[in-house]
Amino acid sequence: MNKNNNSSTAERILDVAQDLLQRNGYNGFSYQDIAHQVEIRKASIHYHFPSKSDLVIRLCERYTNQFTERLVSLDQKYDDSLLRIRELTRFFARMVRDKEKLCPMTMLTAEIEALPPNAKGHLQRFVQETESWLERTLEYGSQHKQLSVAGSYQAQSRLMLAAIQGAMLLSRATGQKSHYQGIADNLLSQLRVTESVRLTA
Repeated sequence: MNKNNNSSTAERILDVAQDLLQRNGYNGFSYQDIAHQVEIRKASIHYHFPSKSDLVIRLCERYTNQFTERLVSLDQKYDDSLLRIRELTRFFARMVRDKEKLCPMTMLTAEIEALPPNAKGHLQRFVQETESWLERTLEYGSQHKQLSVAGSYQAQSRLMLAAIQGAMLLSRATGQKSHYQGIADNLLSQLRVTESVRLTA
């Protein structure tokens, strides 16, 4: 019972910490902020996560694992590569709509020098996993005449991830959520295969 309660409390702490991180950045929240929202004492947070470094490392690991699982689920749910990528952009769009939150890893990228080494490792894994998934999806889509891809799959996957992350930052900076959606729609439009190409497939 105690073990389950401890696990539940740790997850609640991580949920609140992630929400604060997405809104305010790594240096924009404290254990006191978490304690207030979870309604526990700061000492209880230190019991689960002795330092903020411990907390952010675990948060980065959890988010990267969850995101990787989401990518796998998109592969399982959609055979069409354009739909897979569209759903990925929609996932990030929901963050932008939610009071202009950012993807945790996008937020942490700007503060990477302040992060503990293990957190940087998870951040790098997030980038690598996402780029690899995009590269495989672009290659599969191109080979099956689902996508129109110009240039190498690796280069295009990196451009797409950079564009998506940049679009979130622009939306936050300008306060215009439409910035993100406009860029996402443009990326999808460039990938669409013309009818003439489909007919020759």
